[in-house]
Order: sequence, then C-alpha cells, then structure tokens
Amino acid sequence: MKKIFLLALLFSLCAGAVWAQADVSPWEELNQNVVHHLMNLIDIDTSQPEPQELQAARYLYKEFNKHHIDWDIFRPDKNHANLLARIKGTDSTQKPLLLISHLDTSPATEGWTFPPFRATKQDGNIYGLGSTDAKNYTAIYLTLLTWLKNQPIAPKRDIIFLATSGEEVGSATGLQWLGDTHWKEIAPGYALNEGGGIIKNEPADIVFAEASTKMYMDIKVTAYGTGVHSSMPVNDNAVYALSQALAKIADYNPPARLTPPARTFFKAIAPLQDEDGKTTIHFLLNGSAQNQQSAAQIMALDPFFRTQLQDTLNPTVLSASQDAGSTSDEASALINVRLLPGSDPDKLLAQLQALFTPQDNISLEIVERPQLPFPAPMDGTDALFASIAKTADKLMPGAITVPGLSPASGDNEFLRKLGVITYGLGPEMDPTSESRTHMPDEFISQQSLENQLKFIAGIVFDFAYGQDLLPLTPSAKETPAATADNAPEDAV
Repeated sequence: MKKIFLLALLFSLCAGAVWAQADVSPWEELNQNVVHHLMNLIDIDTSQPEPQELQAARYLYKEFNKHHIDWDIFRPDKNHANLLARIKGTDSTQKPLLLISHLDTSPATEGWTFPPFRATKQDGNIYGLGSTDAKNYTAIYLTLLTWLKNQPIAPKRDIIFLATSGEEVGSATGLQWLGDTHWKEIAPGYALNEGGGIIKNEPADIVFAEASTKMYMDIKVTAYGTGVHSSMPVNDNAVYALSQALAKIADYNPPARLTPPARTFFKAIAPLQDEDGKTTIHFLLNGSAQNQQSAAQIMALDPFFRTQLQDTLNPTVLSASQDAGSTSDEASALINVRLLPGSDPDKLLAQLQALFTPQDNISLEIVERPQLPFPAPMDGTDALFASIAKTADKLMPGAITVPGLSPASGDNEFLRKLGVITYGLGPEMDPTSESRTHMPDEFISQQSLENQLKFIAGIVFDFAYGQDLLPLTPSAKETPAATADNAPEDAV
C-alpha cells in the first residue's frame, strides 16, 4: 500500500510540474481546441432537410480514436447517424452523466451575409449555421471529453457523450428512436443539454437552468373564398378573409397561469427588481386570482415574461395562390403554439374556434399536437442542480441559479419522459433582444463560447469527480486534482 501511495503522489507531482512549465495553460489549450472544433463542425453541412450527419459523426469519432475513447454509432437508416462515446467511472453505483447535443441544424434561410456552411471568425465572433444550435455544445463536449480522457484521474461516475440525429425535425431518427431501441446501452441518470442561458444582470447574474419546456403545437387556419382570375375582384377573397382571421387571433389574450418553474423563477428574481417590480411580482405570487391576472398582464408586456406566464401563438407559414394571375379559393396560415405544461391543446383550439362564426368561412385544425402526458418539471432539489448552482457561484459570485421554463422545446422533453434528470444550459442570453438562432448570420462570441466551456467543465468536475480538475478562477492554485484517494488506475 505504501508503494502505491508513493507512486500516485509522484505521478501527481510530475503532472503538476508539467502544467506549471507549459507555455500554454490548460484553459488556453481547451479554448483553442473548442474554437477549432466548432469551426470544423460548422464547415460540415448538417442542415435539414438532408443533413450530412454521418460526416459530422466521422469527424467526432476520428477525434475520439486519437484519444482512445470508446464509441458506438447508431443508424436508423443510411441517411442518419447518432454517435455515443463514454468515459468509464470508478463507482458503478453512481448513475452516469449524459452530455447531449444534436448533429443537425435548421435550414439556412435567406439573408446571410456570411457563408452559413463556412465558419467565419470576425470581430471576436464565430459566424455560421449551428454556432449556437447546437454545434457549440458538440464542440464543447468533444473538447472536454478528449481532455478528460488524458487526465491522471478517472471520474466517479460514467460520463457519456451523445450526438443525436434529427432534433430539428422531431427526433424521430434521433432520441425518440434511441429511446425505443438502444436505451439500455446508454442508460444515464442525469443529463446536460441545450435550453438555458445566463442572463447578465445587476446586481446579480441569473443562471437560467432549463428545467421544463413549453409544449409544441401547430394549428392550421384556413379561410375559404372564391377563386377567380386576378383581374376580377370578389368580395370573398380568401386572402383578405385569412388576414382578418389572423387579426382576431392576434387580439386573443390567453389567460395567465403560474407553473411551478415560473413561480420559482419569479420568486428568485423578485429581490433584483425595483419597488414597482417587487410589488407586481408579489401580487403575481400571492394575490387573489384577479390580482394575479392583473399582475400577469402587466408582466406579459415583457416578451420573455409572457412566455413564462401564457400560451403563445405565432403565425409562421402562409399559403395561397401560386399564380399571380389568379386568386385561390383557399388561403391558410400555420400558427405555431407553445403551450404551458398542463395546458389542454383541445381547449385552446376550442377557444380559438369560438372567435369565428360559420359565416366567416374559417376552419382550424391541429396538425401537430404535443405528446401527452407531458413530463413533470425538474424542481432543483437534485445533486446535478446543486453542482450547477455551486459552479455558477464560483464563476459568477452571487449569481442566482433557478430551474426555469424554456419557451422552446426539444430533446429534453424525451429525456425526462425516459426518467433522466435533465437540465438545459446555454451561453449568455438577453431575453429582451432578438436571438440569432435559426436566423441569418447566426453567431456566438468567442468569449461566450469559452465561458460556456468553463461553466460546463466546472459542473462536470464537481458532479462526476467531486473536485475541480482545473482552477475555475484566476486566484485558484493551478495544480492537478490527483490525490492518494483518487490515484490513477495505471499507477497501481
């Protein structure tokens, strides 16, 4: 036993000497690697509807091969791919931690000034499709896993990396398929995914750890009229009827409802508000039903707060005649609906249908409905959330970490249905400004990418290793974490 202890101590001291003498610090090396991987991944076109997922998976497993990391590839068909990699832990009683991202991106819309499939670094930003959804996550996890594999200490629990297929189009070739066919081979207990973000704020930053999502639904609104040659005006033009129907829907104001994640969120941010804000939140959380609705309507003037308190409706795809020389007898619009957990899709549809009479010649139908029952939100009482909050306080002293409700939806819903404790994390976000995700000239700042890497690394250090493998703050002593109690296995 004494020999083992001395070998482990010697290994630790030698490793520390190398770190101290290196020209490039570990964080500098990690930052360089994450930028390198992100730019290479952006250069692979994985956009829907025909994503080159296999090419991206090849890039990943070639990197894993360099570092002797075991991996598997799961392909539901020849056109789609999911990649799994794992670093084994030393304690089989501790449930594995899953780091999950997706390989595909949304289609490249018109209006790009930078090439969407060629990463461009300019003015401290990295431009390219997927730079925030979700190739930044893939690059971070790849960078972190390959670095961890080469450290003189093994994690206590397994760390699993999973890059999935088809998340942007419903995950039928990705997580849903894996859940039905290969879940026993993955079997995580906890997961970190996209979905949250850091709201920079005075006097304290807010770490928004996505603990639940809104439910996705599409409603098709169709107006009927008379189709004629465009030179002949008619009183029942379907496009005019549709525009009037959309105006009615725009005026529809769904009732507010306080979900458990929203209650936790508003309670946490109340101390940061001015006196008017504190009073409004007080009525929202503690007032009568009437006072709660009144407070919610005031708060819903803020677009982000509205997502937390109400079902939201947004028209997206419009369809009518394809010929400038004629009018169609039908015109339709797709309304994308994001429902609060617990909302009834059919009840909302009925409320919208009640806006119209038979004489309006308007029909509404649900063309995509949420899969019920919807999973319960995370409540922030588990060990993974504790590591998130602990790491946030190290990096942003005084930060308020809250389990929140994401306005969007994604794979986290499926993970929670599979019984996995799941939180979504993300880079810095400004809820009051327009997000570039899915938009032309999508970008992430290099500083934000590096901050995101350090935050996720710190959580993994704490949750999977029980200690920081690298200093998270400049004042911390820069030494490796290997100890006699956590000696590298090959030192024995």
